Amino acid sequence: MGIQDNFLLVGLISGIAVTLAGIALQFIGHFLFKRFGDEDTKEVAGVAGFRVAAIFGIACGLIFAASAAYLIETKRDLQEEARLIGTLQFFVRNAQELPNKAEVQGNLRAFAERSLKEFQAREGVGSAGRLTNTYLGESCRGMLPAENDAPDIAWAKSEFQRSCSKLIDLRGKKLISSREPLVSTPFWAFFAICFAFLAFLFGVFRLTPINIAFACIFYFTTGVTGAIIFAMSNPYHEPGKVDARPLLLLLQGADEAPATD
Repeated sequence: MGIQDNFLLVGLISGIAVTLAGIALQFIGHFLFKRFGDEDTKEVAGVAGFRVAAIFGIACGLIFAASAAYLIETKRDLQEEARLIGTLQFFVRNAQELPNKAEVQGNLRAFAERSLKEFQAREGVGSAGRLTNTYLGESCRGMLPAENDAPDIAWAKSEFQRSCSKLIDLRGKKLISSREPLVSTPFWAFFAICFAFLAFLFGVFRLTPINIAFACIFYFTTGVTGAIIFAMSNPYHEPGKVDARPLLLLLQGADEAPATD
């Protein structure tokens, strides 16, 4: 869903790191329960663990679904941005009598290239937004309607301004969304506390190979799930940055398009 290839490595490292942390907490819990626990310790731990696990699972499920929807929406916004840029290029390319046609085409081309560079930049989308907006603004000003415009030019300029307005709104949404991830610090604090508590409670069980194996599966999947949520909730930065292929294909298509006079 747009997650970069190196996310597989990030997810694997996260799963292993969380597994090691979980085993350590489990051994600590086992030592403390064995030394200070009594007959009803397992019952109390079971009741507490069941409730915490239920809350933890529901919360992670909701956040996971919201992050996945956010990632899909970001991908659609990128496709819509590429579509709108292509629409603007179409209006200008087919406005044969437009006096400043070459200038507007150059600004649109520069805007598309800058938008692609923003997605590819390591620091994220908002790194050079002001310069990119300048090219878009120049393109819009170059297509302002005039009283002496021919009917076809007036129509092209009117449709251009309509699409340009949509693109400006879409770009503002992108720049605001890129400043911070969807999932903030309080959730990660909740995530870490619940995981540590559950890993600690695993210590009430005997350290048999099967018990340790099931615990490790839980730890590893928790780490991978956290990594996936982290990536999907921040689609403008690594490791979950969306693929900028729609803009790349747009630029390649512009290069292959036949020139018009």
